[in-house]
Amino acid sequence: MNGTQRKEYLLNRYIKNECTQEEFDEFMELVRTSSDASEFDGPLQQHWDNAAMQQPAGQPDWDGMRSNISLRLWALKKRRAVVRAAAVLAVFITVMAGAFYYTKSVNTPSVNYITAYAAPAKTQVVLLPDGSKVTLNANTTLRFPEKFDGNSREVYLTGEAYFDVVHDTAMPFVVRSGKLKTNVLGTTFTVSAYSATQPMQVKVLTGKVAVKDEVSNALAVLTRGQWAASKAGSENFTMGKMANPEDAIAWIENKLIFEDTDLQDVAIRLGNKYNVQVNVKGSKLAHQHITGIFQSQSLGDILKAITQLTHSSYTVKQNTYTIQY
Repeated sequence: MNGTQRKEYLLNRYIKNECTQEEFDEFMELVRTSSDASEFDGPLQQHWDNAAMQQPAGQPDWDGMRSNISLRLWALKKRRAVVRAAAVLAVFITVMAGAFYYTKSVNTPSVNYITAYAAPAKTQVVLLPDGSKVTLNANTTLRFPEKFDGNSREVYLTGEAYFDVVHDTAMPFVVRSGKLKTNVLGTTFTVSAYSATQPMQVKVLTGKVAVKDEVSNALAVLTRGQWAASKAGSENFTMGKMANPEDAIAWIENKLIFEDTDLQDVAIRLGNKYNVQVNVKGSKLAHQHITGIFQSQSLGDILKAITQLTHSSYTVKQNTYTIQY
């Protein structure tokens, strides 16, 4: 590799931010001692041309930028300013890249999203652009585009919701909730994903859905009456069948139905429904299972029933309820 090739090699490495410390020092010394700024024209022109080929209409003046950099390199050599050389070269390369990415972003159509939220102790019905209807349970957020474009209808859920999806084979419906991705064509189902540390569940009332854990790549296909749950740290789904699928949306009618449900999950649901904090102290108690139906009872009455079933007790401090042995 001759001297000219070496200079071009180092400049290309610098532009791509791939220099080792030794190569950086060598390049700065070449800039400082260069007697002819045109020595850098070749790789600079090639870099500009490559960027310009990707640039849409209204591109910046690449030739002007290249000339400016060359002139700066020449002036810097005269001043023997190695540090300033690095700074000025970086500034001009950044300006070039910034002009490219800014124009690119301006010419890329943006997607406007709508965020719907059901406050604690409330539910909310949301009508999506395709006519699908979503009922949000308490303390739930749904984010969706103003208009569904492309090959799918994607929405983003944190919390729990009941989906009644309009059938469209050409545009599958996708719910993203934490690490879960639920794909459907047209069906009714619920998704519960309040927290990454708590079990995430999908329950199907009608039709068929495919649920994928995008962390472990586990896949479950569910039909009417089936459910799948994914727990933190688990690579596989836990699956089961509901005796009465409509129980999955009992909360819409202000009912709380627990069927062999972890007490920790019960606590989350009670907290969302009554707008309080409900904690379970101790792992053993948190994993006790509860079965019961509650409607119109006060939180105090429900906690009394639960603590009798689990042989535990609860305390109240301000707005926080703690269940413990």
